[in-house]
Amino acid sequence: MAATAKTRYDRIAHQLSEGPMFALVDTIIALSFAFLVIFGALSDLSSFRIPNGVSYGLVLLFGLQSFVKWLATPSLPTLELPGLNMQSMELTGTGFHVPALAVNLAIGFFVLIVSIIFWRRGYIGGGDAKYLAAASLWMGPVGVVEFMVLLSALALIMALVLKISSMWGFLVHAGRLPVFIKRLYAKFEQNQLPYGFPIGIAALLMIPEIFKV
Repeated sequence: MAATAKTRYDRIAHQLSEGPMFALVDTIIALSFAFLVIFGALSDLSSFRIPNGVSYGLVLLFGLQSFVKWLATPSLPTLELPGLNMQSMELTGTGFHVPALAVNLAIGFFVLIVSIIFWRRGYIGGGDAKYLAAASLWMGPVGVVEFMVLLSALALIMALVLKISSMWGFLVHAGRLPVFIKRLYAKFEQNQLPYGFPIGIAALLMIPEIFKV
């Protein structure tokens, strides 16, 4: 009886993973992820504020994606961590396996702790800290390195563009530019940057890696 139920469950799981339903749900999740990171980026750029709903939405969406993956493949993917040879003190290929989901959660938690430290020191805003941690939750151990490199490069480019263009600041303040552009330069003069913008753009560029498009 139990064997029959397991066989039936495995067949349903296989149909979910191979059928159009799983592809449709995965596409919806990817589009929702793109919407949230774009919304967060533009919100910070225009108002220097990232709604909490964006960060919480990314976390809930990650939970939904993990649940869908579990339905499609009950044995969630694992990562093999290298072992340590106690005699030679060298890393070996025969270590132990941990669920990939646990690794993602650990990365998100670590980034959150570091971001809180940066926030307490006044380097970034509280919204940036939550937004960065929520986005990092999706990246995985390899993707998070690429994500951070992209984020750093984009933040540097943004700072350089603002620095160079601020030489003509009188044109910015006197011209008929949108209010948020003038606010952006005013904040930059106070050493403040909308870090949510490069965070969102970097997360958007990571979509092919996250969803294996």
